[in-house]
Amino acid sequence: MQTDEITSDGLPQEAAGAAAYFRIFVAAVNTSGTLGYFDQTSENGPYSGSFTPLTGDAYVPATLRAGTTTNGYVALLAEDNATGHLSFIREEPEGTDRFEVPLDLGLPAAGPCKSTAMIRGIDGMINVFAVCADQTIWWKYANSYSVREETITTTPPGTETPIEVTVPVRVPPDQAWSDWQQLPGALVSLSAFHNADGRICLVGLNASQVPYLNMQTSDHPQLPEHWAGWENISGGLTGFEQITAAISGNAIAHIFARIGSKIYQRVQTEVDGSEFTDWVLFSSFPDTVSTLTLGPARNTGLYLAAQVGSAIYGCNEIMDGSGSWTQPAIIAHMDGNCTLSLWPNADGQLSLFALQSASSTLFCITQLVSDRWSATWQPIGAALTGFALTSDVTPNP
Repeated sequence: MQTDEITSDGLPQEAAGAAAYFRIFVAAVNTSGTLGYFDQTSENGPYSGSFTPLTGDAYVPATLRAGTTTNGYVALLAEDNATGHLSFIREEPEGTDRFEVPLDLGLPAAGPCKSTAMIRGIDGMINVFAVCADQTIWWKYANSYSVREETITTTPPGTETPIEVTVPVRVPPDQAWSDWQQLPGALVSLSAFHNADGRICLVGLNASQVPYLNMQTSDHPQLPEHWAGWENISGGLTGFEQITAAISGNAIAHIFARIGSKIYQRVQTEVDGSEFTDWVLFSSFPDTVSTLTLGPARNTGLYLAAQVGSAIYGCNEIMDGSGSWTQPAIIAHMDGNCTLSLWPNADGQLSLFALQSASSTLFCITQLVSDRWSATWQPIGAALTGFALTSDVTPNP
């Protein structure tokens, strides 16, 4: 489960500081394979409780992703269960229907996907990544508009004499999306995050549970993108079970990994840099860490939540320049295995979502202050098999 990139205050990049409408959007796939969503009924408020279907097709829950387009509209990436093709579904800026008809992005040459990621590129356009069953890695992106100069004739106000002026004009691409391109390497899982300069960074695990990192090399939005290549970042550790990364309010990227009962951390050594510290032991627990997730803390740092047995621990980065974190403390309990995800509300307080595998029910609790959370899990929806979160900053048409 993956979510769209966010700024330190929790807003999508193009809407930060300007949004007059901000609600958490919950996309989900139910046990029948139907793709739909739940709306937050007000900023910082409860959820509708009703599952609104988007299409009549069936989708794969594990590869569902959510994000926003350049102009702030909700965007979804979903894998068609029958064909294995990936579909791109976005809100309709104009019209009576809230969402456009799904756009078929096709299928990588290697076949159906086992892991996907969706993130905006440095030009603001959507990038899609897929790992196939044969562990090959594929990339597809929406082509950006170009700008050309045109000379037009116009009559300035207050005059009767026409003049010629040269103005920039946005030109749509000949092809809306690129073809699928294979990236070198072999992985079984993949996730994406942003460097401070907007470049896309990828982290993933291979079949031997070895973690790798790859970063785009150009920070110019109009130049062809190239990749530095996959770097083995195991650093002497073995048995990686999950790896995830995010950038905090100090513009430094953090990579976290779980191995058994321990969580490890690597930190970028400088803003926009390609070097990271060695792995350090972030925390050790009395039992196996089954999952972890990252989100933006209200103090512009990062917040980490992890499930250990039935206990869910939380801790946040202390933004004093020391790189320190609060000690992990139990913030909630949930029986059985869960999929966890954090997302900020309009007021900056986080909500923690947990999809309980045994009951197929999605629950939510909300942060009250930095180290205290609401005591009772609120159900969002039942009979669900996968979900993804993003920010809805555009009122429904």
